[in-house]
Amino acid sequence: MDASVGLAFSLKLFQRYRRTGILQAQVRHIPGIQGMCTAYVHLIDGAVTACYVENNRGERFQSSPSMLIRIDSEKGPFEWTFQVRTPPSPVTSTSLPGSAVQSPANIPPLPPLSDTLIPTVVAPLRWEQFSNWSFAQKQMLQSIWKMLDGKHTIQEIKASLPLPPQTINDVLHILLSSRLIIFAS
Repeated sequence: MDASVGLAFSLKLFQRYRRTGILQAQVRHIPGIQGMCTAYVHLIDGAVTACYVENNRGERFQSSPSMLIRIDSEKGPFEWTFQVRTPPSPVTSTSLPGSAVQSPANIPPLPPLSDTLIPTVVAPLRWEQFSNWSFAQKQMLQSIWKMLDGKHTIQEIKASLPLPPQTINDVLHILLSSRLIIFAS
């Protein structure tokens, strides 16, 4: 679907009509990145869930809707296209899906995590790895991900979030098996 009327206007429309999918465009003049890039804006029910730019070598750089809107209005409008995705289904159980990433149901039992360990991010979170997760599950993942600053212990994360301790352990195991985090003591 063509969304070349400008990114700001398109985002307002997609929010109003609660669209789910990916907006993308070839863009130029991204500060700090040479050459043409592809900008991606992921939407679920009209809300931006991820925003990044990928250079011609496949390297990804986090971005923000406001930065892309500014560049689109100053240097564009670029030819934005929208790829419709089916909206995620509502959460029906506490289990986490596992086709895009491993889940506790698909891996052998792991040793319990010591609450004194400190999870540290070592790779960027790429939302497409979790495309089969529901919106609520992605929100849960995001709330845990925000706490992974290399300073908080697992115990502190569990105390800070309104989630069951086992759910936090399960998500941390998934992030570890996906090589997105490591643990320090």
